[in-house]
Amino acid sequence: MINFEEKIKAIEKRIEQGLPGMHSQIKMVSDTFKNRYFDMQPNEQTREGGVLILLYPEVNQLHIPFILRPSTEKGVHSGQVAFPGGKKEETDKNLIHTALREAEEEVHLDTSQIKVIGQLSPLFVFASNFMVYPTLAYAEKPPILKPNPSEVAEIFSANIKHLKHPETIKKTTITTPQYSFETPYYDVNGKIIWGATAMMLSELLEVL
Repeated sequence: MINFEEKIKAIEKRIEQGLPGMHSQIKMVSDTFKNRYFDMQPNEQTREGGVLILLYPEVNQLHIPFILRPSTEKGVHSGQVAFPGGKKEETDKNLIHTALREAEEEVHLDTSQIKVIGQLSPLFVFASNFMVYPTLAYAEKPPILKPNPSEVAEIFSANIKHLKHPETIKKTTITTPQYSFETPYYDVNGKIIWGATAMMLSELLEVL
């Protein structure tokens, strides 16, 4: 049996020692953008946002919930897999508060039942001009989540053991109005986790 309390303490210690950042994030970037991704910098119009990466135990494994954005949603990330999150509001105390507030709004997460472990490396998402700050948290039991239909089409989860398996990483072609390119992604029961979410996930898996 895994001692999850000790596992979370080990994760906290690992974060305090320093994060892998770009070294792990770049693994999930398309070769089309890899040489210049981190040369792209925030600008005066860049907004800040927070996302919540929630760990919880189930069947003696750590799991993470993901959301699927509605395909009808406006913006470059419609129809994509993501972590719960959104832009920072003026009333938010900090980016951790942003992540928690957005998780409450999008998946009705009871944030009083979770423990914030720390933050992973911020990531500039040039497609939407957001600087995203991931907050890592832990729930002692599987949370009861319910999608806000205006923001979330579906909620699903993956266990860490599956995500760490080499065969989970595959490649696919993504087509947008501006580009068509091949990119690595995590395959979770046919769900494609790519882009910024995959980059943040890559760092998490290295920390774990």
